[in-house]
Amino acid sequence: MKKHFLWTFLISILAISVAFCKYGITVRDKKENFTIFTEGSVASDFEEAEDGSVSWIATAVGDGGGGGASFYIKSNKEEINIANYESIDIEFDYSIVKKKWADNADNPSFGIRILPWDSTGLFGGFESLVTFFTDAKSGTLKRSITIPSDFAERIKKGCDFDSVLGFAIKFNDYNSGNKAGDQVKVQLKNVKFNAKENAKEDKAFDDGLKKSQHGSVVEIYYPTHDYTVEKVTDDDKYEKHAWVYLPAGYDESDKDTKYPVFILLHGGGQNENTWGLSNKGRGGRIKGYMDRGMANGDVTKFILVTATGVASKNWGPNGAGRDFNGYNAFKGELRDDLLPYLRDNFNIKDGRDNVALAGLSMGGVQTFNIGIAECLDLISHFGGFSGYYIGDATEFMNKIDSNKKYTFFKIHNLYMTCGDHDQVVNYAAFPGLVKAFRNWSRVENFKDYTYPDGTHDFPVWFNGFKDFIYMIFK
Repeated sequence: MKKHFLWTFLISILAISVAFCKYGITVRDKKENFTIFTEGSVASDFEEAEDGSVSWIATAVGDGGGGGASFYIKSNKEEINIANYESIDIEFDYSIVKKKWADNADNPSFGIRILPWDSTGLFGGFESLVTFFTDAKSGTLKRSITIPSDFAERIKKGCDFDSVLGFAIKFNDYNSGNKAGDQVKVQLKNVKFNAKENAKEDKAFDDGLKKSQHGSVVEIYYPTHDYTVEKVTDDDKYEKHAWVYLPAGYDESDKDTKYPVFILLHGGGQNENTWGLSNKGRGGRIKGYMDRGMANGDVTKFILVTATGVASKNWGPNGAGRDFNGYNAFKGELRDDLLPYLRDNFNIKDGRDNVALAGLSMGGVQTFNIGIAECLDLISHFGGFSGYYIGDATEFMNKIDSNKKYTFFKIHNLYMTCGDHDQVVNYAAFPGLVKAFRNWSRVENFKDYTYPDGTHDFPVWFNGFKDFIYMIFK
């Protein structure tokens, strides 16, 4: 009787264990529960079931930034070397949410993204692996994805190492007919990373830099106000959050050693966090670019600021950045609040030769319309990543050239980049604008880059940032 009870008890425990481990992620024959990269996800209603599956709701935003979820490959958040793996098996269920799907929208499609060691999630520093197009509004997607032979090199090109932190499943609402607010529910069941035969063991990440060669990231809150109102009241005043990168060796007390400053802007619907610069973890991909470039001497040491380019109460904090009046009013905040605050609180060199401005998408438009057109006396280095002057280039240049205040102000560096599959900013117009700005006599050094197969997304923008920092402050 006791033996029968014991066997029954053991079988019950085993059944519970099997049920709990039914779904999850497998790496090198070790199966674990999924570990959600919470800060790196853009989704809602996460649910972790007892069977090990994870579900969430992904919501379309109408401009390609559809929601999705990110996961660490290992529960201890260590990286693997993607060069050691040949394929990934994935299985998930999906279903559109009733009354949350446009009538003329395509069936749901999904992208699988690989997150390198310095990624900050779904949008911050990924490499696209594959896109799935489904043939029904709901169903099960079960695929084995072959990792391309050049994929490790693509990862290295983006961040210099093949160390991979996680993966993400993105809901594609890019040119899909989806409206903002459309939703799809996803239930992730199984993911398996299949190692190559006789693959080497994964190595712990090491960027080769000494601790003293890593810059630091700090937060600031600078006083400003709503520039979209005519009469400013106390309710229109606030302190605004931003991130500041300080290069290795920066010493607040050393007033004799000063640095140039680069202000980096985000796109529409985004904020100061979008570029992934942070004082958490390894600080994000752009921090890695700066640390390594400055350590080897190819990048001039500078201070970087990622700020929200919405000069209204709708800036946030951590807001969606959709106030276009606020975008257009950013000139006042940039000139009168942000730059003066930075000069008062950090060791920054004087003069326009030591100020750069760049941005992605809407931030790129601001770089032209506000930076060049309205602040050329303060800034001399400019970069537009999938963003530039929207209109006739000749008319724009003539407007600048006819402004007597700007007669002697040269643009030391002008950089432009765009993906050749970018339909948001209309890539067809890009080559003509590049030609016009390349021949502008005011520009001393011009560089452009067309990103092959690039859409309106972060691979283009991170590459643009990396190109730009090697140009400026020489």
